[in-house]
Amino acid sequence: MAEEIIGASTRWDISAADLPVAVLTAPTGDRVFLLPDSSIDGMAVYRDDVAGLVKTLRHRGVDIDFAYAREDRRYLSEYGATEVVATVGVAVATTLTTDLVKSIVLTAWQRARSSLGFRCSDEEVNEARVTVKIAEIVRTENETVIRGLEITSQLAEIENLIQAAVANQARVELSPTDPADTAPEDTAG
Repeated sequence: MAEEIIGASTRWDISAADLPVAVLTAPTGDRVFLLPDSSIDGMAVYRDDVAGLVKTLRHRGVDIDFAYAREDRRYLSEYGATEVVATVGVAVATTLTTDLVKSIVLTAWQRARSSLGFRCSDEEVNEARVTVKIAEIVRTENETVIRGLEITSQLAEIENLIQAAVANQARVELSPTDPADTAPEDTAG
């Protein structure tokens, strides 16, 4: 009997106004952009345990960068136990491919590992409950559409849940519900 996948997959309401111009105008490709946890007074705020995440992931072959330039981001320390060990938000300037999904899963794994501490076992990391938010930026001839996906589950199930959401035909036809969900196509340069 197959084991039931436990998790929640929902639409993440994100618009062009929620993303930096550098991400919205990025060339289509396999680059993953790490989104901030929040923003305060126009500054992107990341948890302090992601400071080395991008460097670690690049070393492991993931084409990843922060969504905001160094001068536009700050780091925040947080302490306390929560049900979700880690939340990671990423943006991609293309539809989700198998390679991109694997990069996102590796990003979530490294993020959970840094939250739990490097002394925890791989099994503890895989059992950790995480939230992954993905902003998929899909460009057509006339517009740019942003589709958001949010998944909360044990880390070991995240890849299956993302793949299931990507395979869902209804999601492929998802259109923006708010004019702010679209951005004009960048025709400069």
